[in-house]
Amino acid sequence: MKGNGSYSYEAGERHAHRWGYTDTRFEFVGERSVRVTGDRYPICGYEMPYFIPFAEEVLGVSFRPQDMLPEKAPETLPEARTHADFVSALKETLTDDQIAASDAERLRHSHGQLSVNEVYRVLYGAPLDRYVDMVLYPQSEEDVYKIVEMANLHGVCIVPYGGGTNVSGSLTLRRDEERPIASVDMSRMNRILSLDEENLLACVEAGICGRDLERELAARGYTSGHDPDSVELSTLGGWISTNASGMKKNKYGNIEDIVLEATLITPTGSVETLSATPRNSTGVQPRGLLFGSEGNLGLITKAKLKIYPLPKVRKFGSLVFPDFATGVSFLKELRQGEGVLPASIRLVNNNEFRFGQALKPAAEGLKKIEQRMQRFFLFKVKGFDINELAACTIAMEGTASEVAHQEKIIFSTAKRYGAISAGASNGQRGYMLTFGIAYIRDFFNQFGILGETFETSVPWDRILHVTTAVRECLWQECKERQVVGKPYLSFRVTQTYHTGVCIYFTMAFSSAGLDDPEHTYHDVESALRQVILDQGGSLSHHHGVGKVRKEFLPQVHSANSMQVLRQTKHAMDPNNIFSAGNGVFGDTP
Repeated sequence: MKGNGSYSYEAGERHAHRWGYTDTRFEFVGERSVRVTGDRYPICGYEMPYFIPFAEEVLGVSFRPQDMLPEKAPETLPEARTHADFVSALKETLTDDQIAASDAERLRHSHGQLSVNEVYRVLYGAPLDRYVDMVLYPQSEEDVYKIVEMANLHGVCIVPYGGGTNVSGSLTLRRDEERPIASVDMSRMNRILSLDEENLLACVEAGICGRDLERELAARGYTSGHDPDSVELSTLGGWISTNASGMKKNKYGNIEDIVLEATLITPTGSVETLSATPRNSTGVQPRGLLFGSEGNLGLITKAKLKIYPLPKVRKFGSLVFPDFATGVSFLKELRQGEGVLPASIRLVNNNEFRFGQALKPAAEGLKKIEQRMQRFFLFKVKGFDINELAACTIAMEGTASEVAHQEKIIFSTAKRYGAISAGASNGQRGYMLTFGIAYIRDFFNQFGILGETFETSVPWDRILHVTTAVRECLWQECKERQVVGKPYLSFRVTQTYHTGVCIYFTMAFSSAGLDDPEHTYHDVESALRQVILDQGGSLSHHHGVGKVRKEFLPQVHSANSMQVLRQTKHAMDPNNIFSAGNGVFGDTP
């Protein structure tokens, strides 16, 4: 594997509708074991005998190769709504290979990676409500200007498309849109336009995916530091438009900290600041409109971002705590008291810890003896409960002295909370497993298991209230709907702040016997989101609002705040050609 140790820098053929690459999938080895194909990730190539037994235990249903749902035949899409004058005008600037209208291209660009309402429907369920009518591939900023100008002139709608990884329904198309819809795929605008080594700045086109950005920067000795779970597939423009966060936020910041300036092309012209300086006080900054814009305002074409020299030292670690609450107390002291933070530190609850263990190969020889000794020490000597313990994975980056100082403070603080060091290899393994989560989701989708992730940010004193309330609500909702088996819920604290944390949930349950699985899932998830809001959590930390969360916005923003945003959009896009309808703009006519 040629990459950064967690994922490969190598390009590959992407699944048309599932997550990730065609060379990577979970497959059965016999009836009771699985493995991951290919060699793209460290979890590839070995048998996982504990995976299926653990899944059956926590979900209360069985998984056998013969029970997998057959994929439905490729859809025949409704005839595209064409606009001859629009296409003719585009052909003055774009070449034939920049304009696509095949069913395959249209279908692939008509959804994101929201598993139940999008991916599950495409592969196993009812057809989507609406499809794009054409796909455009700009190769320059001039192409983008032409597309936006002609769309505005001829009444054609535009939906920006980056990596297609969105899980908030931002790429779901409005069924009531009567005008032609063009998906504008930014993937060919993927160059580093300039790199300023003196001031540590790079100007980069917005269609570049994180994998390519990191590969190109690493070849020159740098990194952006932005490392979301979707880094291989998602794009710079997508990060900005969803206000994204990465696993190494502690060291490098969230996307709004990394990006100094960006360019948004709207029907009324560009929105940008003409020079990127470290900070400025020039009134209300239009730059802020780009972050979280979710395709509603225009097309992001490029951005100037901070870059950092590759760290001289990278080191991993892991800790095991008696329970999740103790781990939370440790994180709070580390953040507010000690003030020493590694690039990434994540606390996983018991279910997520055990799932990670289930992805390991069978131990043999000395490794088997070592594991038995570790378990004896943990459970017999220290008295930990296998069904209560929680774990931290730690990634430290910097100079040798910085990493040594972090390690000393982190582990001495953890010792006061009764934590046990679980070693560097477990820390590295826990970090890299993040990149396999969506492949696991797609594996279980084949058995009618409906699952997705969602996240929130909460104050420190509400963490346990939120996680407990979500767990209780999920069980109650599934009981009322007579869900077969048991619902699954795991969660982890992925980022910490002075005043609170981000909690990242994974939820799943069986669709067996449900009359309308998709609506059932949506209703359950909506109930969980309401519980999070009631308990003091945010609507989102980094996934954005899209369409699946927009109904909750009146609980988050004042009516006048939302109206100000709508009026701002009208000033930038008076004909609403950017009609994605996400977030506060979902009710725009």
